[in-house]
Amino acid sequence: MDLLPFMKQHNMLPPGGGRILCAVSGGRDSMCLLHYLWKLGERENFTVAAVHMDHGQRDTARRDVFFVQNFCRERRIPCVTERVSVPDMARKWGVGIEEAGRRLRYETFARAAQLTGADRIATAHHAGDQAETVLLNLLRGTGPEGLAGIPPVRGNIIRPLLATSRQEIEAYLAENGIDHTEDETNQDTTMTRNRLRLTIMPLLKELYPGAEQSICRTAQILRREEECWQEQVRAVLPERGAAVPCGALLRLPYALRLRAMRALVERMSVGRKDFAAVHYEAMEALLHSGEGMLSLPGGVVAMRRGDEFFLEMARQAPAAAELPPESIRWGEYTVAREIKPRSYVPERNEMALNCCILRERLTVGVCRPGDGLKLPGSRGRRSVKRLCAERNIDPAERGLLPAFYAGERLAAMWPLGVDEEFLPRETDGEMIIIKIERETSGGYDNG
Repeated sequence: MDLLPFMKQHNMLPPGGGRILCAVSGGRDSMCLLHYLWKLGERENFTVAAVHMDHGQRDTARRDVFFVQNFCRERRIPCVTERVSVPDMARKWGVGIEEAGRRLRYETFARAAQLTGADRIATAHHAGDQAETVLLNLLRGTGPEGLAGIPPVRGNIIRPLLATSRQEIEAYLAENGIDHTEDETNQDTTMTRNRLRLTIMPLLKELYPGAEQSICRTAQILRREEECWQEQVRAVLPERGAAVPCGALLRLPYALRLRAMRALVERMSVGRKDFAAVHYEAMEALLHSGEGMLSLPGGVVAMRRGDEFFLEMARQAPAAAELPPESIRWGEYTVAREIKPRSYVPERNEMALNCCILRERLTVGVCRPGDGLKLPGSRGRRSVKRLCAERNIDPAERGLLPAFYAGERLAAMWPLGVDEEFLPRETDGEMIIIKIERETSGGYDNG
């Protein structure tokens, strides 16, 4: 087994004197990779460290921890171990066990790489894993990018065994007398990937013995083509940020346009794990529809304003708060209320209400869905949504505007105005003035 040509082809080797951190479960694949990299480092002037994560799912997990630690101790390989309860985190995040495990593993790898000063993180994905990934993506209805499978390199993650078969791995273990452990959960066919590996792949190999190699070859072809398409996308998108002129997107063929939108999503902090074809199609529709806003997974918002299409994280308004006599900070606003004589003339950033509302709890918060106002001079009550649209207030901004409630009733909303029911009355000697100031990057905006 010679991994060096594959590693050089994909620039996997660290700089001279550098270090590769090897993710080691104790199973045959990762033990093969750890031993191979340890020996290769002696020839190619780099060192190896190991990281092992106990998933908190098996009674035998401590056995695997001790096995990996002893293997590394005998060869003076630095070894980092962590224990994380994957089931607990899956419940906390609201995701499946497999997804939670994947996410936690890479978080653990990143911490261990920083601790050991590693330049690269090597995982033991092999050709069988590649074939399974392509098949799973096909069944999920993925596009060409998903059918390209697992990349040999992503950032500082490298996969030296990706073109190596399970048979080659087992031959290497036997030749070098390397022991390994068996993870009992690998036989659990309630997990999708295990069922595919243990049940479906053997049937495919019966029908076509070269199935695994053929699937991997297809993935390699698609990855090369995908790299070509991504090169065209990069020529259109700005160097950084998630905003692009609509004209630049619209000039692209449909397939490249969707790739450009996926590239924009990747620039967001949440990544594109939860994005599906329906979300990109909705973004495509927004691009053609003129100005508007679209809510997407992970709190991402797609916007079209004029000739610009962009993504941003939705700003979150704070919780409702009682409005005391002194000023308070609510989101981007400073809000204060005070009593003024009826003769007082409100300023541009003030709203006047009758004092009767003090009999009820006065709060500031976001407008509740469906609430509306009957403004002076209007024919009737209209929804806040409609009033904001008439004033060209951006939909993304609407959910951040301060709304003032007297008990459960919407009394006023900035900057729309005060409901007729809560306006000062001619017979009142005093009124409530609510003063609103919005903080901007340069200070306060009183308009």
